[in-house]
Amino acid sequence: MDLEKLHEYGEFLEQAFKLSSLPFGFKFYESAADVPPEAIFPLREYGKHMSVCQAFSYARMRGKTVAMTKEDHWCWNPLIGYGCVSCEPGEPQFDEVIKYISIPDPEKAAAFFKKFPRLPLGKYEAICVAPIATISFMPDVILIYAEAAKINHFVRCVKGVLGDCIHSVFDGIDSCIYCTLPTFLQGEFRITFPDPGERDRARPRDDEVILSVPPAQMDAFIESCKANLRIGFHDRSLEFPLDYARPPFYNRLFKMWGLDQGDDWELGG
Repeated sequence: MDLEKLHEYGEFLEQAFKLSSLPFGFKFYESAADVPPEAIFPLREYGKHMSVCQAFSYARMRGKTVAMTKEDHWCWNPLIGYGCVSCEPGEPQFDEVIKYISIPDPEKAAAFFKKFPRLPLGKYEAICVAPIATISFMPDVILIYAEAAKINHFVRCVKGVLGDCIHSVFDGIDSCIYCTLPTFLQGEFRITFPDPGERDRARPRDDEVILSVPPAQMDAFIESCKANLRIGFHDRSLEFPLDYARPPFYNRLFKMWGLDQGDDWELGG
């Protein structure tokens, strides 16, 4: 997959699924000097800081390319997860964090936070996000925000790629970590729910869910999306018809079982 193809994929996803925001790419940079020149650094451009989820919104809602170094961040968990700062057992910042991760027992909280996804300290100086339809760099992760019904469709498409279901970890916080690091580090598709901080400060809707796509699987994912659309697996209407038209294999199965058959969906319908 090259950038031209990625741009095509961005336009296809927007149009075919009527997405309410733009699919975007996320990348880690070992040197901030390598960030593309069109990128906005919040502190440099605006004189203010930004949370990673807000950078996501600038990309997916405003079509902006946004980059962040350690100094641009305004939220604690990506600073830790992305390896910008130290937060290890025995350090006072570690003891402070575990008070606020929704696990009242300090020992359980410490054990949980030791496993928190994180990159090596200081390995990456910057992150950058941009809509994939216009992106100028090859991302490490592709992120799609959509309503639950559309994410359900994408989940079926991923099953066609993997021959298996998506396996995700669900936590009530730290969505910016869980939607990026597992895909970056393990090349996994992931489902993530926007967390309370993101909903408060970056304004995803209450019904939006995040799909993380590894770029190495993007070609296969798009082909699976197109295949599912061709056979009619998509949201069709707001009505609730009885004896609705179904994929042909439904009727073949019902005939085998001696049950009533009905109309077939037309291919591409």
